[in-house]
Amino acid sequence: MKTINFAFLAIFLFSCAVCLDAKTRSYPSIIQYIHPLPHSNNVMPQTNIAVRLEEEIDRSTFSERCYIVSGNHSGLHNAVVSISDDGRTILITPGTPFRTRETVTVNLTAGLRTLTGKTLQDFSFTFTISPDSLQQETSISRIEREMSEAFRASSQSDAHSTYPAEQLKKDKFIELPKDFPALTVSTSTNPSPGNLFLSNAIFSFSNIVSTPYLMIVDNTCAPVFYREMESICFDFKVQPNGSLTYWSDIFSVLDSTYTLIKTIKCKNGYATDPHELQLLPNGHALLMGFDIQTVDMSSLVAGGNPSAGVIGVVIQELDSDNNVVFQWRSFDHINITDATHMEFTNKTIDAVHGNALELDSDGNILLSSRHLDEITKIDRQTGEIIWRLGGKNNEFTFINDSIGFSRQHAIRKIENGNITLFDNGTFHTPPFSRAVEYRLDEVQKTATLVWQYRNSPDYYGNSLGYVQRLLNGNTLISWGTTDPNEPVNPTVTEVTNKGLKVFEMSLPKGVYTYRAFRSEWPRKTTGVQSQPVFPNNAVLHQNYPNPFNPVTTISVELPESGYASLKIYDVIGREIASLIDTQLEAGQYHYTWNANGNSSGVYFYTLSVSSTPQHAPVFQQTKKLVLAR
Repeated sequence: MKTINFAFLAIFLFSCAVCLDAKTRSYPSIIQYIHPLPHSNNVMPQTNIAVRLEEEIDRSTFSERCYIVSGNHSGLHNAVVSISDDGRTILITPGTPFRTRETVTVNLTAGLRTLTGKTLQDFSFTFTISPDSLQQETSISRIEREMSEAFRASSQSDAHSTYPAEQLKKDKFIELPKDFPALTVSTSTNPSPGNLFLSNAIFSFSNIVSTPYLMIVDNTCAPVFYREMESICFDFKVQPNGSLTYWSDIFSVLDSTYTLIKTIKCKNGYATDPHELQLLPNGHALLMGFDIQTVDMSSLVAGGNPSAGVIGVVIQELDSDNNVVFQWRSFDHINITDATHMEFTNKTIDAVHGNALELDSDGNILLSSRHLDEITKIDRQTGEIIWRLGGKNNEFTFINDSIGFSRQHAIRKIENGNITLFDNGTFHTPPFSRAVEYRLDEVQKTATLVWQYRNSPDYYGNSLGYVQRLLNGNTLISWGTTDPNEPVNPTVTEVTNKGLKVFEMSLPKGVYTYRAFRSEWPRKTTGVQSQPVFPNNAVLHQNYPNPFNPVTTISVELPESGYASLKIYDVIGREIASLIDTQLEAGQYHYTWNANGNSSGVYFYTLSVSSTPQHAPVFQQTKKLVLAR
């Protein structure tokens, strides 16, 4: 990493630079991806700049590079220039924000080469900074607006303030706080093993009082862990690497002792959306932010507000050093009027409302957008849209499902290659919610409904909600914000693949959870509030040598017997090699990886240890290794 002062560089060096075509986005062939998108508008003043090449960069040529970033009002900018951990992405971080309304020009000189000898020629591109910054709307106000769509006028009963008395008889737990939310199990007939991870939420338009908690509870609703929080929390879950994460203004990451180890938030001036954080196998983080712009809607629809605040979504991938290496903005790819059932004459228009991100098996991104009624597949390398499922721009034919989905949440790719969704069903007639599983044919563009669960009588959660396919084939359903006037408040239901209900748990009426997860995350505790006691963890050593060419050794240590998996991944999370996948006794093991046939670059290796192949990992860790030819 180095800081470059651009003031001494002569502009004439770039007089013959190649400008990029905004319509065709025809980058020079060596370039795979750029953000901000060339010729894009309404870019945040705090933005960084990323240019990704198709191949790994020869760092000896990068050290000689010169980059000029200039605004037509702010002039030349100093910047920190570096290469991301993928070895292919040039990151340019200006030292000061750009000015509103100005056009920014980025120039790169010729000479940068890849390890195979391809050379980048002189080129430049431009983008325009937003005329104002409307990022003041909080995440909570956005969620509340979503929730209040269906029951602004609903009357809601008071929540219970104490934990169910029968659970306090469990002498392995200390007495719970009086404001701990009541949890009621109405069905429990051999539910899946593992604990439930959730947090309780109430919203300002209700008359409910409920102290927010992070909770891990067992199948009797007895807490394994809880923590009182100062403000509302969302998306409390176990990440693939074994850490715990949750959102409260930004995302927090906890280790196995529930200790905060880091925070993650959107960069480039965007507020962090509470809906999703995915920690990826390569050590990167995938999350969303709010992109709020002033738009003259009168130019798009009759009666439109000439200064409407339109809310888009921004997707960011942060590398291991928290640099933005990928950014996707809905304003660059999706029309505002693609939103369904939207009043486009309003002063505020939430045009997209992204609520879930998922990596597809090919490493690309699946985005669920509530207000588009759409799942969008996005190329994670180029940022281009691959296909659109549902909504006004649907490219698929639905088979076995005449109604499709509406206002959906929780897109997930499951082990059999299908996708699951929580179909909130706001625009079904009458409205009802369900869990659905589709088999997608991305060539013939068909979406075949192969499984669904619809409660009898119907449950309807107009917002929030989640679907989780469990290891034993059962499905866990979070019903979101069900009507408080109904006789029950079904928070979480588990059903078999035959539709048999084996578990159901409820929070008090008017108290909800954004998502609930089931995970086998065993912890030995001496009391609810005390720190857990763990066996000695496994150890994943750094490979040696590193960098290497082409053979390296990876050592692991297991304190006790377990089912171990050691896999190699590339920078977009694709599995490259599997070194072990078997039951091992306690001890130290050494494995070699011969990387012949693989290109130079950064790779990642992950050790997962579980009690059996069917159980969730009790230990998981990822490290980076570099193949340098």
